Amino acid sequence: MVKQQYLSSRVSYKGFTLMELLVVVSIMALLMSILLPSLTSAREQGKRVVCLANIRNLTEGWIMYAMDNDDRLCSADTDWDVPPANHWVADGPVIPSNDIGGTKEAIENGVLWPYTEHTLNIYKCESDATDLLRSYAISRAMNGKTCNCEHDNINPFKIWSEISRPGQKMVFIDSTSKVQWIEGSFCPVKQIDAVSPEWFYRDSRNITARHSNGCNLSFADGHCEYFKYKDPRTVALANWQIRSDEDISQNNPDLERMVQLLMGLQH
Repeated sequence: MVKQQYLSSRVSYKGFTLMELLVVVSIMALLMSILLPSLTSAREQGKRVVCLANIRNLTEGWIMYAMDNDDRLCSADTDWDVPPANHWVADGPVIPSNDIGGTKEAIENGVLWPYTEHTLNIYKCESDATDLLRSYAISRAMNGKTCNCEHDNINPFKIWSEISRPGQKMVFIDSTSKVQWIEGSFCPVKQIDAVSPEWFYRDSRNITARHSNGCNLSFADGHCEYFKYKDPRTVALANWQIRSDEDISQNNPDLERMVQLLMGLQH
């Protein structure tokens, strides 16, 4: 009996030392630091794909509306739906008395709502961290305003079949706003036909860089693309870090491409 107790007292219990635990924790931390960027990138790529699907669905609805209305394009502007009631969404102007702008009702009052199967989610990008219900805008060249009150010099298309080179003409694009909704049709360029056009943004409308320093967009033929910015000044503009002026516009390849995407009837 005494011998058995003596043997039992000599039994050793194996376990991790403090040093071994620290090594394991260090290895796990290293692996996480290696894998986390990859996981973050994969998650963002997934959101970008969903965003592209949203824009594709909106563009299909945009084309179907034209087919159902004698080839006429819906309005790219976002005014209240007063005759002729053809605005794609109907937020109205940014004025204190406007209690419809930025609401679900504004989207439902737009003429594209029936063509999107009454699905609110496709109007919102998953990478859009703002409180906006809508993350997209339509190019001013696609039946946007014609008053030239913002001096963009765009001559918009009115009829779908008259769009020249539809595979090169932008329709929907990622956009954002500092107010409760994205106001109006999309044109972030001043004097688009000038020798040296310039970036231009408003608090109620701006480009975005929420998809890995780029944005999604669609074209009049129905296909969609990812637009990766090449100039860091464009990213800064999209992130509201600098205002548009000659300094960020000069020799900017992203501005040159945006001009090509926005070209209207005059080209």
